Amino acid sequence: ILMILMISIKRNLILANKWVCLSDSDRDYIKSLLKDDKKSKALSRKLDDADKRITEQSAKVKGRELQKWVCTRIAKLTNIPFDNKDDNCKIHSREMGQSGVDIILRDEALQKFPFSIECKSTESINLRDFIQQAKSNQKEGTDWMVVIRTKSISDVIVVISWDSFERLYRGEINV
Repeated sequence: ILMILMISIKRNLILANKWVCLSDSDRDYIKSLLKDDKKSKALSRKLDDADKRITEQSAKVKGRELQKWVCTRIAKLTNIPFDNKDDNCKIHSREMGQSGVDIILRDEALQKFPFSIECKSTESINLRDFIQQAKSNQKEGTDWMVVIRTKSISDVIVVISWDSFERLYRGEINV
């Protein structure tokens, strides 16, 4: 019937590459139609798992890991060492819960990589909010950047404005 290529992701289903939002009653109805076999039980479990939320502590760990990954990548690009244990390091990951950019770049690091970076490790991508937060934390003389990691996209992605992209492409942003 309706079970062609169903994959449950946070209360949504992908049906042959199309997103469908289901209400709780829709999901309960689909579960009632499932047979008592192995595949049906697995699908039912996926529907149940879609309701589960990640703990705050787990979310912070995911965010911290992404920030450290970004710091390490910037260190490789700029040839500037990264040591998160050193609070005066030129590339530093901001502590969880503090306001401001997620990646602190100082001196030479900021000159070589002039971006104010917001990191998001999440399954719910809300670009408008992510960009608004990046812009509100943007340091003077830098361009905003959002780095996103999600299970549904295999690559870590970067979001910048088209203007920033053009200037980067023309070599006007020194990285």
